[in-house]
Amino acid sequence: MNKKTAQLSSRMDLLKQAEKELTQAATPQPRAEAEFLLAAALGLTRTRMLAFGSDMVGAEEQARFWSFIEQKKQGRPVAYITGETDFCGLTLHCDERALTPRPETEELVQSASRLFERGANPDILDLCTGTGCIALALAARFPCGKVTAVDISAQALALAAENARLTKLQERVQFLQSDLFENVQGTFDLIISNPPYIPTGQLSALAPEVQREPCLALDGGDDGLSLIRRIVSLAPDYLNPRGTLAMEIGAEEASAVCALFDSARWEGGVKKDFSGIDRFVFARLK
Repeated sequence: MNKKTAQLSSRMDLLKQAEKELTQAATPQPRAEAEFLLAAALGLTRTRMLAFGSDMVGAEEQARFWSFIEQKKQGRPVAYITGETDFCGLTLHCDERALTPRPETEELVQSASRLFERGANPDILDLCTGTGCIALALAARFPCGKVTAVDISAQALALAAENARLTKLQERVQFLQSDLFENVQGTFDLIISNPPYIPTGQLSALAPEVQREPCLALDGGDDGLSLIRRIVSLAPDYLNPRGTLAMEIGAEEASAVCALFDSARWEGGVKKDFSGIDRFVFARLK
């Protein structure tokens, strides 16, 4: 038996030891990630796990926890280790087939939701859907709406469809394999996207766990705007009158992205995220 699991330890003792190891491995948030992984190993919420920190942890749960910690030390994202993540109140499957949903993308959904009144029935198109997180969150908020979720990756779409069944939203979202608008038909009140926006030359400098995520979901071309440029160019043909295009963008891309919009056709601007970073563009057809 591994020496770490040879004797019972309390939850707090395990967290202290794991935090130390993750700190030595240069993990960005060692304590928080240790807590998430211990909660997952115990099959508990993080809150409940912390509420009873003096409880002892058995050998089997310890072994599972330390296997999680070893994976994290190797740079694997927490959501890939646990196999799930929370997004806008939904619990979603998460693995190497798609980008891990981020808190900033939750902010994008929250801002987009405020475009419509409660009980509205908007037609929504989610480009580069990945796990399906945006499409499913909006489908949950607008039960009478119609949501189409698009991705070029068949693997990502398979994961998104799994998440639709998991959240019991499969009847509200249509999944479509398409290179952006290529196979899309119809027009929409909202086109929303978290597209790849990392410049190709910066991919090698990303954190190790980010580099474990699909390159297809990260690589935005030479200037990071390859897909964004295509979306802005084609979106008017797929928006209803006064329809809105909402996108997440890179931290230093706001000026370049705004320059892509013809002011004679569009109105709107940049929104900051909770960290004060210019992170979202909301543009409406005049």
